[in-house]
Amino acid sequence: FHAQRGTLFVVSDEGEVAEIKKDGTPIANWMVKGDLESIAVVFETGLLYIGVEGEDVILEFDPERGEVRRRFPINREFKGDPNFLQKKVGEYDNGIESLAFVANAEHPEGGTFYVGNQWDPPMIMEVLVPLKSSRAAEAAATIIRVLPFKMDDPAAMYYDPVTKRLNIVSDADNILVEVTLDGEMIKQYAFLGNEQEGLCRDDEGYLYIAQDKGGIIKVKDLRKR
Repeated sequence: FHAQRGTLFVVSDEGEVAEIKKDGTPIANWMVKGDLESIAVVFETGLLYIGVEGEDVILEFDPERGEVRRRFPINREFKGDPNFLQKKVGEYDNGIESLAFVANAEHPEGGTFYVGNQWDPPMIMEVLVPLKSSRAAEAAATIIRVLPFKMDDPAAMYYDPVTKRLNIVSDADNILVEVTLDGEMIKQYAFLGNEQEGLCRDDEGYLYIAQDKGGIIKVKDLRKR
């Protein structure tokens, strides 16, 4: 959900980026190369960030111009292991699946990204992207830490600035969990939908659930915030 524009952005495996109204009415479509799996917005700039599976790259997308501005490949090294983040092999699903930006006005980059990796290993990691420190067309993103919270196939995620928690969906287990930024699970819910790979909340309290095989579910979120 893009608060400044009051619209939703969704992506597809085929490289499509779409902007739609909250009632589902199409507004615009763009094509971007890659298996697009996740999308997040940085409120400060209004720019969108898209996770590309397999390549494990975060793209910076300008919705005003409808174009990719910069690329941020994630460095696969972590704690001395150069292949900590495994590459996608053949048709086997693997790589970054979900993405959320957590703003921090005191952080030199304006905040950090939390990224869900589907398998090998399934995990939630905090990633530093040089949004402000680099102006290059391509600059490496770095894994800062891996949260202790464990979940198979964290396929959808958004950050709730009110509760200051990550909301993460396991496509494999059909559950939604609320997790602190330190990786402590607070609540768990059975979750509706099938092959849930996108999740956000709008300014009216509705949840939107994007399903991998097509279709977006809109539902009133009755959880107490």
